[in-house]
Amino acid sequence: MKKSIAFIAAVLVLAGCNRSQLNSLKSIEKTLEKDPALAERSLDSIETQELNGKSLALYSILRTQVDYVMGKEIESDSIPKIATSYWRHDKKGYYPAMSWYSLGCAYSSMKKDPEAIYALLKAKELFTDTLSTAYADNLYLLGIHYNNRALYDDAIETFNTCRRLYLRIPEQRKAARAFYNMGLAYYEKKDYNTAQYIFEELLSDAFLDPVLHNACYLQLAHVENATKGIDEAERVLELVDIYLAGCTTEKERVPGYALKGIGLYYVHKNDSAFAYLEKAHRLTDDLSIKILAIKGLEWVATHLKQYQAAWNAELLNKQYQEERAKQLSQSEITQIRLEHNDEIQNQRYHSKVSRIVLTGISLLVIVIAVIVIVIIQRDRRREAYYLQKYDDLIHKQMEEKASSEGNRLSEACEAFRTGIAFNLVNDVAMQHRSFRQEERDVVVHDINLYFAALIANLREEAGKLSQQEINLIFCTLLGFDQDIISDIMCTSRSNMRSIKSRLKSRISADTFQLYFKE
Repeated sequence: MKKSIAFIAAVLVLAGCNRSQLNSLKSIEKTLEKDPALAERSLDSIETQELNGKSLALYSILRTQVDYVMGKEIESDSIPKIATSYWRHDKKGYYPAMSWYSLGCAYSSMKKDPEAIYALLKAKELFTDTLSTAYADNLYLLGIHYNNRALYDDAIETFNTCRRLYLRIPEQRKAARAFYNMGLAYYEKKDYNTAQYIFEELLSDAFLDPVLHNACYLQLAHVENATKGIDEAERVLELVDIYLAGCTTEKERVPGYALKGIGLYYVHKNDSAFAYLEKAHRLTDDLSIKILAIKGLEWVATHLKQYQAAWNAELLNKQYQEERAKQLSQSEITQIRLEHNDEIQNQRYHSKVSRIVLTGISLLVIVIAVIVIVIIQRDRRREAYYLQKYDDLIHKQMEEKASSEGNRLSEACEAFRTGIAFNLVNDVAMQHRSFRQEERDVVVHDINLYFAALIANLREEAGKLSQQEINLIFCTLLGFDQDIISDIMCTSRSNMRSIKSRLKSRISADTFQLYFKE
């Protein structure tokens, strides 16, 4: 008994600790958006060895998010995969979506574009609230990787969607950042007019980050260089100088060095151009900047008749172009899209089947309910009909009892005539097993005359009765047995039973009992 109590107490303590840790993690989650540094310090204080289940999965999401926001390099996808594994069976929901978004952040930090795109597409499908900041952040990061892989149409559509969401939330700073990246996509797509419009609009946007505001001058210089080249060399240099003046680090200046070297080459300042281009080529690892710088070095070397240097620059340019083409290979992206589309189609198929089954069950339940209601209403109408007929019969019997002596005398006379008809029929039946047509017509005439009132009442109750049904009632009331009735009606016993069964279904039970004593 003591062991059981100790075990239960231990379970309760562990459950309480786990609930407390989960509450702490949710508190850190709320802090992350406003103060990432505070969230990081709070997260570092969590004892990870005590975490399990949902709390461990939530910790893995927050750990990845904090490291990504703080700019730390994420070297492995093992931590965010704890969360995707925990919520792998959930089809929709905030945390299942955030687990895949965190995995996309990890791949983004690891510079694995295809894997990041797959994870972010998965997250996009799992979000239920498509008007949330988290959903917009997921789209923004997806657009960045589309740009990295030269999928500019997809990038433009994605940035446009997340920008509208940011403006609606509202998150004007993030909306301006999305608009800037959309301008980059238009520039890379060679839609220079749209790109120029976007960058000029952003220069007057008070919510744009200062670094990106300064970068707009560089992008406008790129647009001028791409569209007018040597004709606007002075304008290109002016914009690049504005950009360089706004930079605070050497790393930020490198893209400007390459473009300034091109501008200086256009105005025939080759020595200065060579210095800027060489510096840009040496200080950057970005292939796009290297290609721009080495192309400028090739032009300068050719102009200065340094053919060996020009030839070396040409070889390097080819090498960089091959690396860039390999980097932008669409085979992985195509495979990811196919896998993702197949997965989405399967999900939609299963959802469609589920809806069809649910609709079928609902229709079946409705049909059964309608049938039950119809049966109940029919029985109620039938009961009301029989009760009404019973009341009418009682009322009629009371009226008959109160009839005059004259009516009684008339009934006596009709009974006398009926007796004569009965005797006639009985005598004939005893002597012959069948009637001749003339004799049967006489009997039927007398019977119909006596029972004229009864015929009227029967037809009022049951509608139009056949002559066979009327004859069966009359012969039964006159006291004939089944054999004689069969002969009178010239029919078989089985057919008489069918006629009787039909009558039972057409007249009320009380009326049937009056004529047929069973």
